[in-house]
Amino acid sequence: MKRLHYEGQGAVVLEEVPTPVPGPGEALVRIEASAVCGSERQALLAGHRSNGGHEACGVVAEPASSTFSVGDRVGLAAVIGCGFCERCRAGREIHCRGISGVEGGWHAEYAVVPERALRRVPKGLGPEIGVLLTGDGLGVPARAFRRVPSNEGDRVLVIGLGPIGLGHAMLRAFLGAEVVAIEPHQYRRELANALGATRVIGPGGEIGDAPMIVVECSGRPDCVRLAFDLVDYGGTVIESAGCDVDVPLNPSKMIVDREITYTGSFYYSSEDFAYMCELVSNGLALESLCSHLVKPHEAEGAIRDFLDGNSGKVIITWP
Repeated sequence: MKRLHYEGQGAVVLEEVPTPVPGPGEALVRIEASAVCGSERQALLAGHRSNGGHEACGVVAEPASSTFSVGDRVGLAAVIGCGFCERCRAGREIHCRGISGVEGGWHAEYAVVPERALRRVPKGLGPEIGVLLTGDGLGVPARAFRRVPSNEGDRVLVIGLGPIGLGHAMLRAFLGAEVVAIEPHQYRRELANALGATRVIGPGGEIGDAPMIVVECSGRPDCVRLAFDLVDYGGTVIESAGCDVDVPLNPSKMIVDREITYTGSFYYSSEDFAYMCELVSNGLALESLCSHLVKPHEAEGAIRDFLDGNSGKVIITWP
């Protein structure tokens, strides 16, 4: 089979490798579409060879059990638990203590995954929608909304309009919020406007009235601080990108005195999936997130656009 490998500095190669063989409890999926996630940025830039790809949709080639049949269209969930503990049985796999890491390596013609990683794509939806429905594109914003909902007319600020931030902006606007966003790249500012944001500015611009909800999607320490500076009294800051460095915060001044809630939201779980399907059924135009729909041999150009901030969601279609 063919798969993409990252060579560093945005370079990718298409190489031939053996098709993986499923073991007990695993399914072989023929990939139809894979999507580039913002979290792949470091792997794309790093010098070591790797294959990221943890957002994919395809059809079952070899099922693990009678739950799925050959030809069923499925999305692949990247974060799965043990499948047996109380949290997994409750649909909260992302809280399982047995999580060993993120599944991936799906920028390829085939993938082997545990059957519990499969998410059935509703009938009538193609792979380009399926990969957005079952991956980070919708999953991350949908779970964050369920954790911290906004009402119609609420003012919501999104900081950082990478693929995840664009998804947050689109979903909150679709559900009636007044969305303001901050983003340095002109391309993504324009895309956010097309997705329903009412005001999109560059760094240092005026946001207007303070928002009750700020969704931080950059993972930058200065933007985490900015989120606290801009949120209204009694509001909520949601960390959606993950910031792996220490950020100095004064709890009394920044949280207690202003009664700010600071929370995180990670990926999505099976308990969220029915809601995600309902959003699409109700008219959420997921396809609007995709700016680049390319074949594997065209992937490098689209990936370089992504790294330069000149893309929305990049989707690679596999024959």
